[in-house]
Amino acid sequence: MNEKLKSPITLISHGRSGTSLVQNIFDAHPDISVAGETADLIFSTWYSLWRAKGIVPGLMENGKVVPWKQRAARGVRSVFNEIFNLETQYWMQKPIGQPFVSSYLRKQGSTLDEWFELYWSILDDVFPTGKFITILRQPCDVVLSAKGYWDRDESQIWSDIATMARCILHESSKITYAVNFDELVQQPEQTSQKLFSHLDIPYDSTILKAFGHIYVPNKDGWKQDKSSFEGKVKKNFSRRDEWDKLDLSVPNPDDLKVIEKLW
Repeated sequence: MNEKLKSPITLISHGRSGTSLVQNIFDAHPDISVAGETADLIFSTWYSLWRAKGIVPGLMENGKVVPWKQRAARGVRSVFNEIFNLETQYWMQKPIGQPFVSSYLRKQGSTLDEWFELYWSILDDVFPTGKFITILRQPCDVVLSAKGYWDRDESQIWSDIATMARCILHESSKITYAVNFDELVQQPEQTSQKLFSHLDIPYDSTILKAFGHIYVPNKDGWKQDKSSFEGKVKKNFSRRDEWDKLDLSVPNPDDLKVIEKLW
């Protein structure tokens, strides 16, 4: 199997934080393939394989038993190998958000901290030589964007952002770099160059074409021409003038603290 499967660029963040822009920056690079949103593909596949432990026969290689976690990691990579065309030198994925299996495991009694430990352990096993990054957008902007886009309750959005913050800040986290959304929008070339330098990938100016679109799916498609959103462009996509619409007594104080710590 292609060893490259062990080494993706992995973007982990909360939705509505600018993840689609970052994905399309990578997608515009001639040497990078993009697998897209893969959280459930990774963790549900892993869990299905883990459930088979003790049911399927063991595996021997060179006279030694292959550990089950190694077999499960191989299985997840095999799925990626089968369904994605990753022929370029590098590849990228964005398993943003918490996968469905996390809710199931927590209902079975796992604590949030135990889940995060498992989360990072799985990613480390499956992608041992990967590079992990995040993107951070002003939390109030994320809440406003998520509220309008998903029509969800404010308190739940704050809770979800805090969960992702705790995940990113966890002692087992593999994230080594954070892209600042405001800097990316206001200084696209300079900020992108810093990102590619960190990843040790040659910068290519063709990635700048990603900044010509807005990535908000609607009836016209999943990306629209930037010229159709002059108001948002003029404000650099900041929603500061709407922050007073948020009720900051709604989120849990501990959630606000961890969000502030990450930000």
